[in-house]
Amino acid sequence: MVEDKYIERFVGAFDRISMVFASMESFAGDISLSKPEILAMESVFKQEALIMSRLANNLNIAFSTATKIIDRLMEKKLVIRKRNDDDRRVVKVVLTKKGKEIVLVYQQQKKEMFKRMLDTLAVDEQEYLISIFDKIGDTLGER
Repeated sequence: MVEDKYIERFVGAFDRISMVFASMESFAGDISLSKPEILAMESVFKQEALIMSRLANNLNIAFSTATKIIDRLMEKKLVIRKRNDDDRRVVKVVLTKKGKEIVLVYQQQKKEMFKRMLDTLAVDEQEYLISIFDKIGDTLGER
């Protein structure tokens, strides 16, 4: 069982770190994007193209929510929908050139932020922290 003092310390540290990432909650290059939009774009980027049901599954959201996110990204000309020639019911989401550029910039910003965080730690502490995050991520991923 975890003692309250450890929970309070963890919450405090998490809140301080969250403040740093709050600036990344909405990407504001020349196009303002919400966090769900950025996450959707990253998911599409990683797979090069995704069917809508897979995107919804990847983001752990309802299909209708994924559809609304993609509709907004289409309005911003960051994604397009492509129909499968063999089965017109299958619709894939693909990033436009501008969409890819934005994802790459966002990912670089994220890497720089994590590098700043890890630079404060010794190499063995970095390894330990990453293993802890892996363990927490695996545990939360099981739910």
